[in-house]
Amino acid sequence: MIRLVVAVNFPDEEQALATLAKEVGYVSKPHGDRLRVALAFPNTYYVGMSNLGFQTVYQLFNAHADVVCERVFLPPKQQLKEQLASRVPLITIESQSLARDFDVIAFSVSFEWDYTNILTMLRLAGVPIHASARTARDPLVVIGGAITFVNPEPLAPFADVIAAGEGEEL
Repeated sequence: MIRLVVAVNFPDEEQALATLAKEVGYVSKPHGDRLRVALAFPNTYYVGMSNLGFQTVYQLFNAHADVVCERVFLPPKQQLKEQLASRVPLITIESQSLARDFDVIAFSVSFEWDYTNILTMLRLAGVPIHASARTARDPLVVIGGAITFVNPEPLAPFADVIAAGEGEEL
């Protein structure tokens, strides 16, 4: 049996939920028949939550009645090694759902040094890292963010869609 853990900077689900309760702008929606988007930031919770673009995209997705958007982050280094070794899957913080079960995993990337973190998060989620290896059962992988303005080519083999442009306009 695989034990799910909240893959942010929290040792347990209770602490994660307590932190979520203190957040401003946290959105909770039932999944139902909505399009399910796992909004991924390829760095830790605290780095991701300090990113205004990430927060804006989260609010934009959740402004649509037919979309539910939940966040997922790279675990901190000490937790990451353990999670990779034990194959504990990557989950969202809002509902602790498996990231791989979402319709879309949308990465918001601001820095080149986070490129490899995208691959790590896909591995943790149980999603093939190369777009060419994915099937219809896998989530659509979208990569956007400031870094796609400069040179999206290094990300092309890993993305089904590259969203180059302002998130508000896409």
